[in-house]
Amino acid sequence: MKLSCNCGCHSNQNSNCGCCTGVDILTPMKITNLPGSSTLSYRVGTHATFLETMKARLANNSFPALNNLKTRDANDSSIAFLDAWATVADVLTFYQERIANEGYLRTAVERQSLVELARLAKYAPSPGVSASVYLAFTLEDGYNIEIPVGTRAQSTPTSEGLPQSFETSEKLEARAELNILKPRMTQPQGITLNPDKPNPTDASKIDKLYLEGIGANLQTNDLLLFIFGNSDKQQIWRRVQTTELQTADNLTKIILQPPAPAIPQPDSQTTTQTEQSGSSRTPTKAEKIEQILKPPSQQPANALQLQRTNEQIFDPKKVDITPWLIKTLKPAVGSAIYQILTGNGICSELQQIQALGIKAAPFGHNAGLNLVLNESGQFTNRFEEWQIAGVENNKLPAELQKVLALDAQYDQMTPGSWVAIERADKNELCIYRVEKVENISKTDYGLVARVTQLTLDKPWLQEEDISLEIMRKTTVYLKSEVLSLSEKPIKLDVSNKTETSTENDILDQMEIELDNLYEGLHPGRWLIISGDRNDTSNINGVKGSEVVMLAGVRQDVNPNLPNDKPHTFLKFAQPLAYSYKRDTVTIYGNVVKATHGETRTEILGSGNASVANQQFTLSGRPLTYLPGLTPTGVTSTLEVYVNDVRWYEAETLNQLSPTDRCFMTKTDNDGTVTIIFGDGKNGVRLPTGIENVKAVYRIGIGKGGNVGAEQIKQLATQPLGLRGVINPLPATGGADPESREQIRRNASLGMTSLNRTVSVKDYADFARNFGGIGKASAVYLSDGVRQVVHLTIAGADDIPIDKHSDLYRNFLQALHKFGNPYQPIWVDIRELMLLIISARVRILSSYQWETVEPKIRAALLDTFSFDRWELGQDVRLSEVISTIQQVAGVDYVDVDILDSVSETEAKQPDLLKIKLENLAKVGMGISTAQPKQRIDVNLAFAHPIAGKRYSPIHPAQLAILSPQVADTLILKELK
Repeated sequence: MKLSCNCGCHSNQNSNCGCCTGVDILTPMKITNLPGSSTLSYRVGTHATFLETMKARLANNSFPALNNLKTRDANDSSIAFLDAWATVADVLTFYQERIANEGYLRTAVERQSLVELARLAKYAPSPGVSASVYLAFTLEDGYNIEIPVGTRAQSTPTSEGLPQSFETSEKLEARAELNILKPRMTQPQGITLNPDKPNPTDASKIDKLYLEGIGANLQTNDLLLFIFGNSDKQQIWRRVQTTELQTADNLTKIILQPPAPAIPQPDSQTTTQTEQSGSSRTPTKAEKIEQILKPPSQQPANALQLQRTNEQIFDPKKVDITPWLIKTLKPAVGSAIYQILTGNGICSELQQIQALGIKAAPFGHNAGLNLVLNESGQFTNRFEEWQIAGVENNKLPAELQKVLALDAQYDQMTPGSWVAIERADKNELCIYRVEKVENISKTDYGLVARVTQLTLDKPWLQEEDISLEIMRKTTVYLKSEVLSLSEKPIKLDVSNKTETSTENDILDQMEIELDNLYEGLHPGRWLIISGDRNDTSNINGVKGSEVVMLAGVRQDVNPNLPNDKPHTFLKFAQPLAYSYKRDTVTIYGNVVKATHGETRTEILGSGNASVANQQFTLSGRPLTYLPGLTPTGVTSTLEVYVNDVRWYEAETLNQLSPTDRCFMTKTDNDGTVTIIFGDGKNGVRLPTGIENVKAVYRIGIGKGGNVGAEQIKQLATQPLGLRGVINPLPATGGADPESREQIRRNASLGMTSLNRTVSVKDYADFARNFGGIGKASAVYLSDGVRQVVHLTIAGADDIPIDKHSDLYRNFLQALHKFGNPYQPIWVDIRELMLLIISARVRILSSYQWETVEPKIRAALLDTFSFDRWELGQDVRLSEVISTIQQVAGVDYVDVDILDSVSETEAKQPDLLKIKLENLAKVGMGISTAQPKQRIDVNLAFAHPIAGKRYSPIHPAQLAILSPQVADTLILKELK
């Protein structure tokens, strides 16, 4: 309706003052939606348009009864009445639009709407998956107990969340002595007498010696006597070079002088074993990072997957089946069976080590020369050397050749003692045993003294030895003390191969020796080894832990070590991945697998046979789903019992027969689970009873269960004898239920994957439908040897996927079970690329930077988030600008930096440093570099290497903005 006034604008067609324009009929408004829109426009009007339309119709000739309503005053009751109905119409159209949006996957915003839409496509959103962890239990001394399935432990609460409950998945035969196992720290020195063989333990070839205590008063050049027997050539002497007191171990380390003649040294180009081995080349920073990032060893999934040959099961040299058979048949034998079967190995022939630390000289060594008499018996001015007392006819009698008179009295000398006599005139040192000891007064060579005279077991002088000069050049070494050997400290790292292992010996080095004999260890048992790693190029403080499975256990001695005691040898299913400093190693023996969640038993109610599809609701939530070997990767923990008979869960009821004792479940948006039973045609109806329907289930799921190492320390259930618990390794594999965006993206999988893998795309669809996996990309390519399906996966919400977790193991098995078992498949974890964005933003004058900046940041983090971006999807500068420009209050934007840092670059610190230095110059007038127009993000590809047949395959990349590194997104106000 048009009105006219006297302003003159009505007659002037070029006037646009609008003062003469009346109200128009605006509703219903035209609805137009562009393809690909994230929201639908479905309102035929709003409060303002409805009110204006009704006001316009008041003057419409089609409604003559309303012509008398001429006022348009808002206070008029008729206008107020129209305003009320405009409000009603506004509310109705608002909800009509919302309902319309909830009917489409692309536009729905309520998770429940997306769940219902996905069900129409036969897709059940992933309910999440619980985390798994290995728990190490500690028992009170003297207790041996069985830890049952379902033993519960809790994590200590953190500032980020509540305590999380974990329950054991397997029973465990736990023993107090297995709480903490230690590797063997010392071993018998095993000194032998094999001078004619190339034996490094021969007394004449060893280069060091360890003694008990720190009180041995040994000095450089002191003589040590190794006594292997009383017969000739059963004594070896060595000299001390240096001594080192090791007070921490209460040991004295003796470095011996090289024997004479010297043992030929090995060629300088020959590789030898040393206590501190390593290459002379300094590893690069990239190599050091690779060493630290080395994954743990890949062990079997469980004891049933442990592959052992009959030799590994029955060979008495490799396993301790013999003592177990005897103990089972003859329990009275007990632990003594190990001593009976193994004994003490080789008995050492070394009887004693003496320190000959007292230096003495023969009587007469300090006598003056003999004054010569002439023929008349008068003294002359000439002197000559004395003859040894008792010489007759210039010959030394045989009975005197074994006699040695010392220069003083030595009361410590007894028959059976040993002495060493060093004759300088013959350049030799010989060992003698004392047969007789006499303390006598001796008068010879013009000397008078009280001396000790020794009668030796063999002559030390010959018949022609008649001159006293021999005595002057002779040194006698007497026993000062008997030395007590200690066990030798083992300096080598704990690993599955040593520096001296050859390629043929590596498989024989897969045993770890323990410090004692431990019972109760059997193949298939889990252990956890923790300690400081020593394979990281002198980077100290790098802690390492890995789970290992026992493949063999034997109680034995080292056949090459004399006097060795029976102790435990452990053999693992796979070699250790790391090398540990021996003195830092802790081996947890009472280890069992556990999963996130807490068990509840609940009486659901009473069955009523007159009710079809009777329903019950679980009071606890969220229901726990465990990793499982199913197409969806999860299995429910819900067990339902009716009259104490278990009923089983089915996907739907419509395919059940009238006799099937089954039920189905429905999960609401808040995690509430409803149990629905049959109607008598599709599934049996519940029988009538009083509180005869019971449920046993677990609650707890999601990323909250991915607790860190050593965070699970509280026992919630504590059987008698159980003292403590800890998780040396972090819990992994926990994933939340699918979010709205994940459901929106995956809803079509119910019609595409069909739980089978045929085409290459099927592998990606199958992976995306697997619980705990959020993204997947599959390509078919060659690794240089064969064609493979390469599958790149990323965890739900980008949770870390541990290749030792149940999630990863079950996924690999499911690929082969539900796909072509003969198709080579290569599964990799995505390579992350962190985006770096720096932008200057001009805002409109009516807005404040403090309110606009958080909205821009949130928009960018949402657009380039894990949920919104795909594997191999490039990032374009236009997308960054568009995202910022859409925020209310933004006038324009100038992007200075668009770049990224990948995991590959992070492994090369030097190259990363150069990139960051170049980025630092942007905007400072130093660099004229422009932001990249596009960040290339690759799908998986093979990288051929010249001269190599095999081509390594790089996984697909994922480029996202991470809120964890705030400085990768820099926003500045442009003024």
